[in-house]
Amino acid sequence: METGRIAFKQAEVEQLLDAYRVSDPLERARIADLVQEAAKPEVWQPYANAAPPALRPLLAMEPAARRIISYEPQLVPGWLQTEEYAEIVIRAAHPTKPARDIAERVALRMQRVEMLRRAETPPVLLAVMDSEVFRRQVGTPGVMYRQIKHLLALLEELPYQLHLQIAPLSVGAAGAIGHPVVHLRFFTPEYLPDLVYLEQYEGAVYREKPSESERYQAILNNLCGVANPAEQTPALLEQALASWR
Repeated sequence: METGRIAFKQAEVEQLLDAYRVSDPLERARIADLVQEAAKPEVWQPYANAAPPALRPLLAMEPAARRIISYEPQLVPGWLQTEEYAEIVIRAAHPTKPARDIAERVALRMQRVEMLRRAETPPVLLAVMDSEVFRRQVGTPGVMYRQIKHLLALLEELPYQLHLQIAPLSVGAAGAIGHPVVHLRFFTPEYLPDLVYLEQYEGAVYREKPSESERYQAILNNLCGVANPAEQTPALLEQALASWR
């Protein structure tokens, strides 16, 4: 369960709750619902074969999260990419993959944002991006222009579920994490611990120990504190947009 690799049956969930000595009926029901929610077939599962094995635990668990914080030093986060931007990024990372595989990975990436649109208990996503993301040309200037317009549209569409912050170069060492980080927090962290996803060029690493997740939470909190406030993001995106016209 803790890495999202296993889907539990109801009886198995009950056994785990007994093992954790969770006796309150309401709490048991809530936790059982959350675990089963994480195990539901999600919109990404038709593309499961396209999902890199290292990404599958994150795909399985992120729909059950209460809050997601991510940091991306080089690119727009996958949840928020346009189709054309995603295709260029994926093709650059997998130049020998056939076109069909690339298309499936792009389709998978396009589905991930849907968790923010669902009617019941959608997670809140706080995405922090390095300011260089908007200066690094991915594809043509038109691709960049449409990608930034897409971010502005998402902010307008999802004002409660999506918060974006841009970290300027002046944040210094706070922004020098060097690789993408995703921190998931669930509705009952005392029973379903925080999960940290550390993306690497060849795969990913997951951290679940409290000491590790607390460390990354502190790193991300520090970064959020020195990045430009979310309220300034629309204006900053408009400035970036002007440079790609």
